[in-house]
Amino acid sequence: MKCLNFAYLVLASALTSVVKSEFIYSCTESKTIAMTFDDGPHKYTKDLVDYFVDKHPDVKVTFFHVGRFHYPFAIDVPEYQEAMKKAHDNGLQIASHTFEHKISNDTEEFKESLDTMDEFIANVTGDKPRYFRAPKGHCDEKCQKSLDEWDYRLIQWDSDTNDWNLEKSGSVEQRIEDSIEFLKEVFAEEKDSYLILMHDSQNYTVSDIAPWIVEKSGMKEKGYRFVTVAECLGDKQGMYRSGKTYGDAVSSVISGNDTVIESNRTVEISTGDVQQNLESGAIISSKPMTILFSVCFGLLAALLL
Repeated sequence: MKCLNFAYLVLASALTSVVKSEFIYSCTESKTIAMTFDDGPHKYTKDLVDYFVDKHPDVKVTFFHVGRFHYPFAIDVPEYQEAMKKAHDNGLQIASHTFEHKISNDTEEFKESLDTMDEFIANVTGDKPRYFRAPKGHCDEKCQKSLDEWDYRLIQWDSDTNDWNLEKSGSVEQRIEDSIEFLKEVFAEEKDSYLILMHDSQNYTVSDIAPWIVEKSGMKEKGYRFVTVAECLGDKQGMYRSGKTYGDAVSSVISGNDTVIESNRTVEISTGDVQQNLESGAIISSKPMTILFSVCFGLLAALLL
């Protein structure tokens, strides 16, 4: 009986630890910089996407998009959607920032907002996102529990440029200077990684701040890589529900944890495999939640025997 009680205690403790989606504030991959841009796509997004894709194809970033926020709305403007598609197809990450830049206290309305945004992104790009950032970073415990249930990764940041706060700086020129001075200070620390918050809804962010990071910060010369949030977390194949990745010489697809298509070669893997290293070096992992529950119930079964 004591063994049984202990087993239940261990299982309950393990399950309790995953009842809500935890905020992710920083990258886990060494020497990475994840530049993120909220509130688009808007009238400046195309210029930013063109800058990265056409001039710096080795730089990957993440866009946390909305459908209806800044007017004219992204859902109504083909040019904004073309920028989304170009970014997606070239390996830049498209993630959700809710449909109308707000989270309802009603769980059903919140889910409807996420579904609507996911469908919008899927209609434009062909993929539904798994990564999510709450508007203004505000997501209470109820919100976190819902996101965990719906299998989203909840992304925050560790470096805030405050590029939106034009009023505090007083002028565009001063806002650019203030944001760059902040970045100079945090980059001087040479931390293991950076997860940077910016907004592609700001013209000067697109024309000045983001290019400064890429071209003048000196971080690339110090060995840092500019990557998507999913990549900076070692989860590149988890950025979309489909498991597809883009922008590489070799693309890969995970479908139902059953099949990998890689270099025009299909490899069947068992759904029971937790991790399998292919000869090419690709790594296939099952969902963390699936692994956790398998371990928990395996432990319970072992203790009951």
